[in-house]
Amino acid sequence: MIITGCSSGIGRCTARHLVEQGYEVYATARRIEVLRDLASAGAHVLAVDVADESSMRECVGVVESRHGAVWGLINNAGYALAGPVEELRMADIHRQFQVNVFGHIAMTQLVLPGIRAEGGGRIVNISSVASRFTLPGGGGYHASKHALSSFSEALRYEVRPFGVHVSAVEPGAVCTRFIETALKVLASSAAPGISEYASFRSALAHCYRSVQASPRRYGVVSPQRVACAVERALSVRPPRSRYVVGAAARTSLAFRQWLPEKWFDALVHRHFPVPQREG
Repeated sequence: MIITGCSSGIGRCTARHLVEQGYEVYATARRIEVLRDLASAGAHVLAVDVADESSMRECVGVVESRHGAVWGLINNAGYALAGPVEELRMADIHRQFQVNVFGHIAMTQLVLPGIRAEGGGRIVNISSVASRFTLPGGGGYHASKHALSSFSEALRYEVRPFGVHVSAVEPGAVCTRFIETALKVLASSAAPGISEYASFRSALAHCYRSVQASPRRYGVVSPQRVACAVERALSVRPPRSRYVVGAAARTSLAFRQWLPEKWFDALVHRHFPVPQREG
């Protein structure tokens, strides 16, 4: 079982949870030193950068040399690129898709020949409820999650005849360092910034901090709940194609699916910051 992005948050919690459930786990991150506690807990640890194909290839090679094939892959590595689309630097957008999408596709392509040869396995992609609708200030991140979920859906049809089951886990906001990282990215990506978006950027940062300060009010779920959803995707026969995690996530999806567009837009304007034309 290979899990990417285990330095913190969902990946770290999932690795620990699956070890406790008896799975043989290979936890990965860019810096192997941050995984020492997972190694102490019983996980194997490897250095993997999903922006570096050679490190991914080496990881898969290690697991295959020991076990013959990779039975399970959990594509978890990711972060949020926040800010108005007009302000986003193309280099940052490329990096967002490399980490959140392209790296997952590359890992999947590397493990699939062995999984097919063994007659089956599981692939779980950690997507987001953000793959189903988009909020202002999240264009880069939401677009990457849309892409990941679409990739998961196509893959699910293509590899099911070989005994390979693919699921996407789609949580809402999760109590991790995710928002803290998004705030840092928002601040760095805004320099020097377009003046017309200054107040929107400030309001967006305030919104993120509010969620961070009052997680229960905003329906933020624990990474443990996501880890349990991942375990279900690995153990249920057959697994569901999508696992939505959290009441807030399910409510948001219901609103997006059933409300007329103008009503949903009004809901977004009421609860989320949007740019305002001044003067």
